[in-house]
Amino acid sequence: MSIGLPDAEGLRDVIMELNGERWFVKIHDTSAVADGDRREKAGVAVGEIGSPMPGVVVDLKVKTGDVVKEGEPLAVLSAMKMESSIPAPCSGTVQRVLVTAGDKVEGDDLMLVIE
Repeated sequence: MSIGLPDAEGLRDVIMELNGERWFVKIHDTSAVADGDRREKAGVAVGEIGSPMPGVVVDLKVKTGDVVKEGEPLAVLSAMKMESSIPAPCSGTVQRVLVTAGDKVEGDDLMLVIE
């Protein structure tokens, strides 16, 4: 019956009628360009460091190419006026840094990759 405009996350409200009943559904439109970027999510690999909770990146302690040891702080995340240090889950070399200070992240957003 109608398709709404995409919101900041690329979701559209779709209103359809099926067997005489009206249905309201949110559909993710991959062709829509949203204002808010969707970040890559962390996988199950040990070296993929995802955000443990939604928040703001306050500080990055490492850059690409740095050698880190297990437990060393990688970044500082602020959520609900509390700051949390994110430790390295393993030793290795930082291959990718996907965030900068001031970035907003959601839970499980990929922040760093260590190999």
